[in-house]
Amino acid sequence: MLQFFRTYDPFRLLTVLFLLLALRLPLLLDVFFLDIPLLSPILDFMLVGERVADGNAIYKEVFAGIAPFSAWFYAGLDMLFGRSAFGYALVGTGLLFIQAIIFNTLLLRRDFLLDRGYVPAMLYVFFGSISFDYFNVSPVLLSLTFLLLVLREIFTLTENTHDQTLFTIGFYLGIATLFHLPSSIFLFWVSVGLGVFRSTSFRQHLLVLFGFGFPILLLSLYFFWNDSFIDFVVQFISSVSTSPRFYLSIQDFILILASPLLFLVLAILNMFSGRSLTNYQSYCRQMMIFWLLASTFSLLFCKYWLPFQFALFLPPVAFFGTYYLFSIQRKWISELLFLSILSGIGLQLWATRTEIFYPIDYTKAIIKKPSNFNLKNEKIWVFGENHSYYIDNKPVTPYLDWKLTQNRIEELDNYQALLLFYNQIEKEKPQFIIDKEKQLPPLFERIPLLSKKYTTKDSLIYELKK
Repeated sequence: MLQFFRTYDPFRLLTVLFLLLALRLPLLLDVFFLDIPLLSPILDFMLVGERVADGNAIYKEVFAGIAPFSAWFYAGLDMLFGRSAFGYALVGTGLLFIQAIIFNTLLLRRDFLLDRGYVPAMLYVFFGSISFDYFNVSPVLLSLTFLLLVLREIFTLTENTHDQTLFTIGFYLGIATLFHLPSSIFLFWVSVGLGVFRSTSFRQHLLVLFGFGFPILLLSLYFFWNDSFIDFVVQFISSVSTSPRFYLSIQDFILILASPLLFLVLAILNMFSGRSLTNYQSYCRQMMIFWLLASTFSLLFCKYWLPFQFALFLPPVAFFGTYYLFSIQRKWISELLFLSILSGIGLQLWATRTEIFYPIDYTKAIIKKPSNFNLKNEKIWVFGENHSYYIDNKPVTPYLDWKLTQNRIEELDNYQALLLFYNQIEKEKPQFIIDKEKQLPPLFERIPLLSKKYTTKDSLIYELKK
């Protein structure tokens, strides 16, 4: 099979797509026909998209710690699919395939590989399917698309590179940051690539920096003219954290990521101990090593950890893995290794979902509607961080993110802030308020007028009076 993908034939990309669908189709069908529980972060993305799609301005009328372009992208998905896990998985699969094409093309463009085939694309889509949570469209996956475009420009730099190319590098990086803020770490990766491995002037560095800041500046002006600049800054920054939430145990992460990590280490060691490289190949190798470092640092600023957050490692794994397979002299060994990788990933994907061989505990990540909660198709406001009550119900009020809501409540000593808060609740009039955290009574004490509008029997569900 390896020899088949070492041949340059554009129609063989269809084979890559076919194998990707064959790998993912069983689980895609499960998502479509069965009631598969959602992952907690994915439900949050859906809620943000639903609110924005309903015409509510992000950050001003939707409080959420998410990058702006991701919020608008999820709004587009909501318009197309609603709260459809299948729609998200389908778009995620298509996006992964597009990224594989971009990555494969950039390696072929400058003849980094001796064989002009589609092995990089195959490794990319298969390692991008090591766990079922990779199926979803995440901000990191959206951001990675533009980071690959940055990589394409970096790999084609020459001593006579035009200023426009340097601006484009920064611009793509700025777009990636507006999808996923931790991707801004890659600005240092670009600086290293230009400063250490290329003879680049200070003016050219400034061009990259200007390109990076340009889309961010334009978006800042947009929010400024819409009276939500401060909200944009605060909530955009809140999309990162230095104390992430771990949805899986360290043991579970090791079980899922062990095989790609082992393959990556072997491939890197082989590349450094193998035959000599051209200057261009050496430059690409060094840039991918620094990509690994940038990806690692970006993980440290993610709000939560799930396997799909490691998507930034896909390009290095496919890059070093392809070179490793091509460097094996005995064809039968490389064929056996390639088939073992593909079949092993397929088995792992199935095993992590069925929990037969891999006892992965997704309990903390999966969100289910509470068994004793029977409300459906109601306008509700969850006063807390347990968003499971939003399943089958419509979120109202701007306050989706619990931490941002708490910060806003702390500001209610100011009369203007108190009035704004009350008006925001009064505007949408949630039919029910769910107070799982038991924090609503102190708020009612501050806003007696709001308290008079609701009644409760169990101090959990507050219903709007008729």
